[in-house]
Amino acid sequence: MANPDTRCLPLIEVELDQIRALLSPVMNSAAIAKVERVKGGLVNSIYRVTCADGGDSLCLRIFAAGRLPCEREQKILSRVSASLPVPDVLLADCCGVEFGHPYLVYQWIEGITLNECRRQEPSVALMSLAEPLGRLLGGVARFSFADSLNRELNVVLAKRSSLEALLTANEEMLLRGLARKRLGATLADAMWHRLEAGYVRLCALDRTACLVHGDLSGRNIIVTPAENSAWRISGLIDWEDAFSGPALWDVGSLFRYAKRYSESFCRRFERGYCDAGGALPEDWLRTARLLDSTRLIAILNEERELPGVFTDCRELIELIASG
Repeated sequence: MANPDTRCLPLIEVELDQIRALLSPVMNSAAIAKVERVKGGLVNSIYRVTCADGGDSLCLRIFAAGRLPCEREQKILSRVSASLPVPDVLLADCCGVEFGHPYLVYQWIEGITLNECRRQEPSVALMSLAEPLGRLLGGVARFSFADSLNRELNVVLAKRSSLEALLTANEEMLLRGLARKRLGATLADAMWHRLEAGYVRLCALDRTACLVHGDLSGRNIIVTPAENSAWRISGLIDWEDAFSGPALWDVGSLFRYAKRYSESFCRRFERGYCDAGGALPEDWLRTARLLDSTRLIAILNEERELPGVFTDCRELIELIASG
């Protein structure tokens, strides 16, 4: 979310000697020039390690939530790396044998986040990324887990509850849960009426399932300048929340802050998505945002108090409920 209040899990501090020992198999005796903790994550601890020999930087990603997220990310990256711009895994210890925590070591992907590009660069830069983003999400949706090559990956992928069950849970949250208290009765009722009106349309999404990134936001898409003022996508990172489900989960996540994107951007995104072999339903943007609202409702129903996050969720739900 745009206004994080606190980390979900404590930061894992690593001494320089520990980093040197962990990365020794891939550093070829090179000295470490600099270690920087990467800010922004709320779960994992991430360090950028720069070698003194002028070589590429490495990313040390420590998984605070244990083995399964690490294993899931490693297997997914191995499966999709031939066709998607994902990190190149150089070293993995998903059992935490060497360090006590599971970790992966990647080649660092150069660039800035999509969010940074949107805030810092001229609008033409963001517009140039519309079709590439469509192609990226269309490419993710091509992985369906129906063939034998995907059996091993399917073991580590969680399958979300059916949308019918999810909507039933959302009804409880909006009518009797903490989400209702935090939204207020009027807005909670309006949001449930919106979901109820879209019930058939949302449940129909369960007819197809594919790879879903699970946290496809502007902070997890890395972009870099290309030619003629255009930009390109250099990386899609942080796959630990991936699951098998309807492709519109990722579309809704990308367009959560819909006011950031013009109608022209959305049309170009749709063109890129379809060019990559993806299929979008009629009124795809409204449906994707409605689907994404179920995540916002679940956040608002959490026991812990996250005032900044809850304010953000409320503003987003007001837009969806009124649209």
